[in-house]
Parts: sequence; structure tokens; C-alpha cells
Amino acid sequence: MIKVYFLGTGGGMPSKNRRLPAFLMKREGFSALFDCGEGTQYTFTEYGLSSVSLDLIGITHMHGDHVLGLIGLIESMGMLDRKKPLNIMGPKRLKEFLYASFEMSHFRPKFELRFIDEYKGNGIRVKKFETCHTVTSQGYILEEEEKVNLDIDRLKAIGVNDWNVLRKIKGGEDVTYEGRILHHEDYIIKRSGSKVVYTGDTRPCENTVNASKDAALLIHDSTFLDEPSALTYGHSNVSEAATIAQQSNVNLLALTHISARYPEPEPLIQAAKKIFPRVTLPNDLSFINVE
Repeated sequence: MIKVYFLGTGGGMPSKNRRLPAFLMKREGFSALFDCGEGTQYTFTEYGLSSVSLDLIGITHMHGDHVLGLIGLIESMGMLDRKKPLNIMGPKRLKEFLYASFEMSHFRPKFELRFIDEYKGNGIRVKKFETCHTVTSQGYILEEEEKVNLDIDRLKAIGVNDWNVLRKIKGGEDVTYEGRILHHEDYIIKRSGSKVVYTGDTRPCENTVNASKDAALLIHDSTFLDEPSALTYGHSNVSEAATIAQQSNVNLLALTHISARYPEPEPLIQAAKKIFPRVTLPNDLSFINVE
């Protein structure tokens, strides 16, 4: 199960109700933060979340509301005596931005920063995809590895209950048992792992449709209710986000990056539901369990 925490669901500037973009995703020993608006480290502290345990940080683009909290968060990790390396994904200039900031602020983390293009480990894979904003930008696909389970009922029906035999079959081995060969593929049930997609800031984009196919959760830029300026500023209206969700056949759409001009979520939710019924607009510090 992947647990998605919506730490900040506003955009551009913080409001009374919504902080700047930050999304924490956790799964069985794995923890990743996507985007890091100003004040994110305070949110971690205020609500007892661990930044030291983060395995990965992914930044979608270099606009301030998505990246200006990262320097402080990394400095706090250093003060908390973090030892393990931190994997970082983001635009090409992110590394330059971080090290220039470290030099100017007379800080250098004692733990290793690893700048990577893809993450794989702990049963999770994280990939990037290009999005359609006003600057170079990328979204992220977080997906579990394929789940492999034994067809226990079928094995019990032929009298197999030896743990060593079951372990070998699940591990992909053919096994000779009581004079017969058990071909592992006959007793394995495979199921695709859950997939979560986060777009960051973007216009409606064919890349997002392709990346989000059959996702359990799509977190899509939904800055405006119905504004022509969405095109000018490289954002999406809620109806456009809903159309992407429909085209992608996702299970649930989460609207995010909500402009401060919308203090009440209901009009945005209703507009989206006219196109795609399975929609939510999370409040800050809410979470969704993705199975």
C-alpha cells in the first residue's frame, strides 16, 4: 500500500487554507517527497513527519513555489545528523541551484546527494516524464513492482503444503514433487503494482495521458476553475485535468495546485465531476491510501 500525504496543495503563493506544493509518498520502508515549496520543513516538524528517513526527493521544475523549501529541508537533515545518501531527481539546473545556495549560505551537507534520472529499490520504481509548462518541467510516476502470489488453493488441491516447495515455486523455480514436475508459472498469480502519477505544473499534455494510463491515483495541476489565462501561465483548468483523467482511465483524480482565488473547493469539484466522477480535492495534511 502506498500512502500519499498532501502536505501542500496550493500554488503560486500560500493562502490561509493551502500551503505551497509538497507531496509525501510512503510505502513499507520507502519514503519520497515530490516538490518542496517554502515552509515544507516546518510542515514536517509540525506534524511529526520524518525528513531524515526520506529516500528520494523529486522536483518538477525550478519555479520558486516548488523548490525554494529544498535548501532549508536539506540543511535541517544535516542538523539532524542524517547519514544515508539522499537521492534527488529534477531538472538539470537543480544541482547547480543547490550547490550555489550551499556556497552562498556557508553550508555543505555531510551526507551524499545523489542526482539520478530514475529510482529503483524497496519494491518501488520512480520514473520521470516531460510535461507542458512555461519552463522545463517533468512529472513523476511512482509504481510498485509487479506483485507475485502463489495460487494456494490450486496447490492445496493437489496436496502441496511443504513450505520449501512453495518458496521455490514463488521464486520462479520448477519443482519435482512426489514424482511430478510442478511448473512454477502454473501456480503463480501476478498482479500489477499500484501506480501514482504527479504532474507538477502543466497544461493538458499527451505525455501525461500516456504516463497515467490505468493509474490508481493521478495528482494533476488544477490551478483554475475556468480561466483563459491557464494557457498563458502553463496551467490547467479543472475540466482539463478531468479530461486527462478520463482519457487515462485512472481510478481517482486528485485536484491540486489550487489558486488562492478559490477559498471553497466545491465549485472546482463539481466542475471536474461533470467530466470525470471519481475526483477529490484534498485539503492540506490529508492523505490517501493507494492499494
